Amino acid sequence: MNGFWSTWQDVRFSLGQIRRAPGFAVSAVLTLALGTGANTGIFSIVNGYFRPLEVPEPDRIVVIAAEMPDDEAGFRIRLSYPALNDYRQATDVFSDVFAFGTGNSGLTADGRTVTFQFQAVTGNFFTGLQLPPFIGRVFEPGEGERHGTEATVVLGYEFWQRRFGGDAAIVGRIVRIDGVPTRVIGVTPAGFHGVYQGAEMEGYVPLRSLRWVGARPEGLFVDRSLRYLRVMARLRPEVTVPAAQAAVDVIARRLQQTHPEERDVTARVIPETMARPFPMRLLLRVWPIMRATMFGLAALVLLIACMNVANLLLVRAAVRQREMAMRAALGAGRARLVRLLLVESLLLAITGTGVGLLLARLATGLFAGSIDITTDTRLHFDFDYDWRVFLYAVAVTAATGVVMGLVPALRASRADVRALLDGGHGSAGAGRQRLRGAMVVVQVSGALVLLVVAGLCVRSVQRAQSVDLGFDPSNVLTVRLDPHLIGYDESRTAAFYDELERRLAILPGVESLSLSYGVPMGYFIGSAAVAKEGALLPAGEPQTEITCNMITPRYFETLRIPILHGRGITAQDTAASRHVVVVNETLARQFWPAEDPIGKRLVIPRKEGRLWEVVGVARDNKYLAVFEGSMPHVYLAMRQSPYYLRVVSLRTTAVPESLARLLEREIHALDPEMPISDLKTLRQLVAAGPGFLLFRLGAIQAGAMGLLGLLLAVVGVYGVVSYGASLRTREMGIRIALGAAPSAVRALVLRQGAVLVIAGIVCGLVAAAGVTRALSRLFFLAGSTELPTFAAVASLLGAIALVACYLPARRAMRVDPMVALRHD
Repeated sequence: MNGFWSTWQDVRFSLGQIRRAPGFAVSAVLTLALGTGANTGIFSIVNGYFRPLEVPEPDRIVVIAAEMPDDEAGFRIRLSYPALNDYRQATDVFSDVFAFGTGNSGLTADGRTVTFQFQAVTGNFFTGLQLPPFIGRVFEPGEGERHGTEATVVLGYEFWQRRFGGDAAIVGRIVRIDGVPTRVIGVTPAGFHGVYQGAEMEGYVPLRSLRWVGARPEGLFVDRSLRYLRVMARLRPEVTVPAAQAAVDVIARRLQQTHPEERDVTARVIPETMARPFPMRLLLRVWPIMRATMFGLAALVLLIACMNVANLLLVRAAVRQREMAMRAALGAGRARLVRLLLVESLLLAITGTGVGLLLARLATGLFAGSIDITTDTRLHFDFDYDWRVFLYAVAVTAATGVVMGLVPALRASRADVRALLDGGHGSAGAGRQRLRGAMVVVQVSGALVLLVVAGLCVRSVQRAQSVDLGFDPSNVLTVRLDPHLIGYDESRTAAFYDELERRLAILPGVESLSLSYGVPMGYFIGSAAVAKEGALLPAGEPQTEITCNMITPRYFETLRIPILHGRGITAQDTAASRHVVVVNETLARQFWPAEDPIGKRLVIPRKEGRLWEVVGVARDNKYLAVFEGSMPHVYLAMRQSPYYLRVVSLRTTAVPESLARLLEREIHALDPEMPISDLKTLRQLVAAGPGFLLFRLGAIQAGAMGLLGLLLAVVGVYGVVSYGASLRTREMGIRIALGAAPSAVRALVLRQGAVLVIAGIVCGLVAAAGVTRALSRLFFLAGSTELPTFAAVASLLGAIALVACYLPARRAMRVDPMVALRHD
């Protein structure tokens, strides 16, 4: 009880001391708020992104991802439905194995059609996640895994609230999805947004409802080469991920031996939180590095802030030296003095963390708003604070209070009665000043590391924007249409697009136009299993799956992709003519090295017709992300491999946005109910695509850390030089009284700060070289030791820091000798 009362007295006393020095308190709290805010902001983003699913025992949910030896980036992560059933046999490690595919449809109710983002799921999807419905029911195991039953849908809670106002009578009601009458059977529980991180799933349909590009409908449940499912599982109690991996390896080896389609396919078991948004090998390698980097940068900002406040506390310790000596003379032990001063630093840390939490909440909201992806997908990023964020904030507060307060407290507690008899000058003051100078060196070094990392991130963005994409995104307007959303059949869809092409071609300002299933680095790039003729048995299935696109004749002209050999797709390539393809350079080189690919044939069994003749070779370009290497790609004629969803691309002679209203008018003139999605320029799509988005978000976060570090370091430099000059006020007065030129006094003070700044820059350059070399995977476009960036950052930091030194130096040269000689 006495200990508690003593501590409470220390708290009350420290609060009084802080109130008596409002300038110091405000400076310390704001400095700490920047440091702790950066840390809690980064933690809340990471915590939100990796927050477990809102399901019972989420730590037992894992992802089973396919792996193939020729898939370097890890894009081919999906499994076939027959393979899913094979992995369901591992009942000793999994209590449930379930799967889903993602798609977009049109949902019509009350005469209004809206885009509907859904997941087509296996019947045991909700039982595997152990999710009960909010109202109605969810699918039962086995439901929807065969053709021919009633179309049903489970609505997402947020979509139900937004579209139907939370009306419970929706259960049992008939809506139309892609024109098909569909019965609503239930609503998911509140707080569940789907298992696709970052996207809000608006509903769930049975697996049989999933449409797959180029897939034969009857093959969805029997074709092992048709890998369209993302597979998840729930571990049994006490089963570890390595144990599950061992069981999966056994099944994968058996499948390789018994099914030719599975010959090169293995599978990896990954905790669900580590498989977001895709369990790709590239992301699995990069995510831990990115996460550690952002935490490291935030910790460096906090360290600089702590050094800054520690300097302020050292100044206060010098001011309160007499008070500490008096307390020691009255019997207070050193431990009690240390505790008293630590209480004060902890109170500052608590207040600074509280303000930092508010700043972080604002910053994370702005950050979430800056995330703009390619399509009209409804995003869901939950960066709200939960108990993990507050627990982290408590840990940061405790660490901050101790780190910044311990050294000043230990130094102040050394005071003795002799300090009552002198003015606190001498070696103690000099030693304290040396310590403060060392802290400034650390601050400058840390700020330089932060700025170098930020500079390299910015350079990566600049380099990414100047990468040769292989196509020209300028002056191209795009829009995504899918007549199937409102119930069009294939013949009506073809007639709609033919008439739309005719109308758009005569619009003023249209140079060329094309229709395609997708656009590079935008969305909906398809995939196809291909092999060269003669490489397979007559009934064999290709093992190589590559990206593909279905295009109309003027696609290459519209996107300005050069045809290097042969020809492109023409109007004569129809369903009645021989099936033709255009391949890119990489595919031609891989399949027919040192041969002319024109006239050669590809095996593409998923499409209409097994053999496809190569009629042209197009230049390689980027298809999915700016950082991808050379990838094989194949183009098919849209009339020979039609699909409902198409992207209309218009190359214009005018500003492309100026044609947006005309484009929308012509579409709705053909059908006023036709949903229009992603009416954007191709440059906007590319900028918001997955490649550039990662670079841009990394640059935003690293740049914010760099600016915070710069601000705190400059304040620290100014504070040390200013305080050092104030300690030498008497000396300055004597020098001026004895005839020293004011410029010589200014140079003396400036030299003191310049030494610290130069030492900090030198140490920082060495540290930055080591840090960026360790993070070389993140700077592969800019280079981890790019000398211009290092030189520019060092020059910028040095110039700003020297300005901070100059201000107190200029003030010192104006010292009045009479005032200085009276200075204590």
